[in-house]
Amino acid sequence: MNHAIKETGLSFNTDAVLAVPTQTSEVRLFELDNGTMSQARLAKEVWDYERYAGHRVWEGARGTNGRTFPFWQRHRYTRSECFPRLHVVLAGKEEHLLDNRRQALTADVHGIAIAVWVNTLPRLKCGEPWYEIGIDAPDRRCDRYPESVGR
Repeated sequence: MNHAIKETGLSFNTDAVLAVPTQTSEVRLFELDNGTMSQARLAKEVWDYERYAGHRVWEGARGTNGRTFPFWQRHRYTRSECFPRLHVVLAGKEEHLLDNRRQALTADVHGIAIAVWVNTLPRLKCGEPWYEIGIDAPDRRCDRYPESVGR
């Protein structure tokens, strides 16, 4: 699924989107890394999700006191109360290399303001839990991305 914000030029594709059939239609985002991209590129892709989550749009008629709202909440995940959790699945390399990649990604996204969980495909197949490397922090995102572009 493509996530794009025309005004900023931000555009990226999510490998999979899972809508959990609950009353709020909870959504989970999945990125599969087969080990073919650089570590820096993988980290940039994860940070793109925060930039997307932090983008705000202005709503209000001209001459009125409008407000800004999260773009994602108005245009993509309208029934979600918080930005969807991002799951990063690492695959395509030997287990010790995947563990190194997981640790590097954890360091590269330290302080990110969206929920990010990561694990290796072999560990997930064995039933091991996800590693939480990012926590949803809408207030921090608001501080980082305070106004919509063009307002």
